[in-house]
Amino acid sequence: MSVEMHTDVRGIAELEPKLDRLDQNLRSFVDDALDVEVQAMQTRAQSLAPKRTGYLGSTIFSERISEWAFKLGARAPYALFVEFGTRFMQGRRFLTQALELSLSGLVQHVNRAIREALREASG
Repeated sequence: MSVEMHTDVRGIAELEPKLDRLDQNLRSFVDDALDVEVQAMQTRAQSLAPKRTGYLGSTIFSERISEWAFKLGARAPYALFVEFGTRFMQGRRFLTQALELSLSGLVQHVNRAIREALREASG
């Protein structure tokens, strides 16, 4: 058994058609920013994972699902129990916490990429 985190962001349905009309250069800047930030989330989750043997941290992954979607998870069979706990132990939310701690950086990095692409396109 493994655990994966999925985040539902409201407004994506309205945003996608607008993004489809964007210049490919802008899309590339934003895509690069997403790659960097998702990798940072993976690294942060690995550092937050409990480390008795280190196996759990070694199974943490991030992968692209589509152009604007990524998956962050852990493939260790017990990852779900560590993340959310059981009736005998409290959860150690390493994935959730990595996402929460990285979210503002993700937004800032994407905003910076958009500004940079717009600056490059206008000048």
